[in-house]
Amino acid sequence: MTDTDDNKIIHLYDRLYEASEQDTIKVQDVVSAIGTRSMIPFMLVPAFVAATPLSGIPGLSSVCGLMIALVAFRMLLNYDTMALPGWIEQKTVPGYKLKSALEKSRPVVQWIDRHSHQRWARLFRRPVIWVPQTLCLMTGLLMPFLEIIPFTGSVAATAVCLLALSMMVRDGLFFLIALLPYAALIGLFVTQVM
Repeated sequence: MTDTDDNKIIHLYDRLYEASEQDTIKVQDVVSAIGTRSMIPFMLVPAFVAATPLSGIPGLSSVCGLMIALVAFRMLLNYDTMALPGWIEQKTVPGYKLKSALEKSRPVVQWIDRHSHQRWARLFRRPVIWVPQTLCLMTGLLMPFLEIIPFTGSVAATAVCLLALSMMVRDGLFFLIALLPYAALIGLFVTQVM
């Protein structure tokens, strides 16, 4: 699958759900489910996982953030395939937890698929495409530090989900909506620090 072959996230969701049938899921299993020629889904999956209640697992948001940053960096360099370090590929999550999180999020995934389509596609050509890619890179690098402030990692992951979705479908409206979680992040940060 390439980024343009399959712009419906429900197909990606279904492959992830199928992988969740195992007792323990390695990042490597997720890689096998989505394929190595899938740059945007490679960003969407860890962002999606970190946006669910699974983000409560210590260290999960950090690993997801690093994966997001790696993918965004490769996208900025115009790579079209993905490879992860072995230590990330060996990280695990309990299958039942992933399955539960996926089941709860299915209605949201279906709603997004129904309401997203290609619009304002010029936002996804170079050099403008560097804006969401750079935002994803910076967010991924920030996520390990956000684990100390409750809920901020999930908010950041939601922003990356929306950015990845907007790039996958080439939907400019979702790109603009993706900026809202960043405003919420700033609000949460100010509230916690002040």
